[in-house]
Order: sequence, then C-alpha cells, then structure tokens
Amino acid sequence: MNRTLKLIIITGGAGFLIWLAFGFFGIQALLFDREVSEEIPEEVSILISESNDELSESISKRENPKLLGRGSFRQGDSTYSIAGNVFLTEVNGARSITLTDFEVSNGPDLYVYAVKTDSTDNKTVKSTVANEAFIRLGKLKGNIGNQSYTLESDLDLSDYGVISIWCQRFSRNFGSALLTSQ
Repeated sequence: MNRTLKLIIITGGAGFLIWLAFGFFGIQALLFDREVSEEIPEEVSILISESNDELSESISKRENPKLLGRGSFRQGDSTYSIAGNVFLTEVNGARSITLTDFEVSNGPDLYVYAVKTDSTDNKTVKSTVANEAFIRLGKLKGNIGNQSYTLESDLDLSDYGVISIWCQRFSRNFGSALLTSQ
C-alpha cells in the first residue's frame, strides 16, 4: 500500500473517531459546565422562599401566586449526580416549572420531562419514558443554576407526578423529583 493511501486512511479514521466522540457522543458536554442564572419572577421567589421555611397557611390560601407542587431531585442512573429543587407554580394563570439550587452532571441532549408516574425509582422512570408516557417540557438550559420553563396553558399535568432530567440521545435518567401537591 502506498504512503498516500495509508495517510488518507489514517486521516479519515481519525476524523471519524473525532466526529464520533464529539459529534455523536458529545463528550465535550462532560468537560464543560453550562451555567445559567435566570431571574426567577419576584412572585415565585417570594413563594419559594416562604415555602422553604415550611409552607404557611397564608401560601396555601393565596390566589396569586400559587404553589401547586414541589420536590427535590434524586439520583437516577448511578453514573450521574444531581441536586436541587423543582417548583410547579401558577402566576396570573400562567404555570411554570422552576428549578432552584440546581446542579446536575452535564451531558449531551438533556431535556426536562414530566413523567406519568408517582415514583422516582430509576427503573420505573426509564420504563415509563420507554412507554412514551411523558411530556417534553424543554431542553435543559444549563446543568447549573436557576431556570424556569413555562408550560402551555392547556397542558394537564395532573397525572405527571415526576420531573426528570433526561438524556434523549442515550435514554438515560440523570435524576428525577417527585412533585408533591401543596
């Protein structure tokens, strides 16, 4: 085999491996954090800070804003770490999911899912998503920091009790939180 052909094969092979590592597997996501620091609406911040000090009667009686559910993230697949809280709130008729004090291992193709289950057990979450019993709420904005996701007005989350950080590309549950009603 002549030298030029060897060089073409080696270069092509190396190019393919680089594409595979960065283009398909997205290993660069493992090397860099994406930090976000979205300003949480004042009404929601007040509600969340009050709820952290134990939900008072005044919060549950409020018409606006309303805390509809809350939860804390638990580890999913053992490869990843996750921490933080999730709040389902309604302000002036608009509902949103807000992640606070949030941090998760970074990865490629991460999304926020509402999963139709009442268990954060990793196998249960994965099975439920495999059966397509979930709603994609949006692409994860960053693996560190506060962030909010506005929900469509006609979206019924009454049966979707778990919020999951899900890697679509590799069908991995990075972690999930059970929303408890308020």
